[in-house]
Amino acid sequence: MLRRDAILLLALVAAAGCAPTASTRVVTGATTPERVRKSVNENQQRVQSLKGTGNITVETPEIAQSGSFELALRKPDSVLIKFEGPFGIDVGAALLTPKDFHFYSSLQNRLITGSMNNSNLRRIFRIDTDFEELINLLTGGSFFAEDQGAPDALTVEEDQFVLVYERNGRSRRYWIDPSSLLIAKIQHLDSVGKPVFEQRFSNFRSIQGTSLPHQIRFLQFKERRAVSISFSTMMVNAGELHFLLDVPKNAQRVWIQ
Repeated sequence: MLRRDAILLLALVAAAGCAPTASTRVVTGATTPERVRKSVNENQQRVQSLKGTGNITVETPEIAQSGSFELALRKPDSVLIKFEGPFGIDVGAALLTPKDFHFYSSLQNRLITGSMNNSNLRRIFRIDTDFEELINLLTGGSFFAEDQGAPDALTVEEDQFVLVYERNGRSRRYWIDPSSLLIAKIQHLDSVGKPVFEQRFSNFRSIQGTSLPHQIRFLQFKERRAVSISFSTMMVNAGELHFLLDVPKNAQRVWIQ
């Protein structure tokens, strides 16, 4: 049945009417959900570590703040992010592992430490995710573990190949760029079909045999909150990385469960 759906989908794309382009030729070829998953998984597996710099912007109904960041990431166990505000003001840094996190605020001279879980990540970064999903978000997106099988539906939207997974009355939709067969957008919908949150990936560039987005955007619709990450430099599998959080001895220390 899935094979018939895939063939029907390709026929719909071919019948779109406009002259063939490079992207439509890829889609109207042997594109299947299996090939898409293989492309996404292989691209993720090529990234064992990542080092980068760039800008981050947080938008809410109340404020819009921007700053710069430095990122060091090693799969599967370490993420270090350092933040600077306007005029190079040191804002703080966060060291994350699958077991715990350490967040140092330079402005408050306070170190917050706690167990790694979704609640604590939400308290620190204000986004709904877990440690593994955060790594996937920073390295170009991936299929969630429960979505590795055949999709429940296939559609074409915004000239992209869309895989739809239904889970416990909710759904997750993956927009696939037809030219690269990588994820351009992941959208999570509630039981009535309203978007809950969304991940967007754009401006992909080839780096040492892999393709990574230099623009990442995370949206939470109910909270009307958006986080945008723009990489200006990026190095993949670049030798030894150091995960050291420099905290003054006189910093206030706070532990949260």
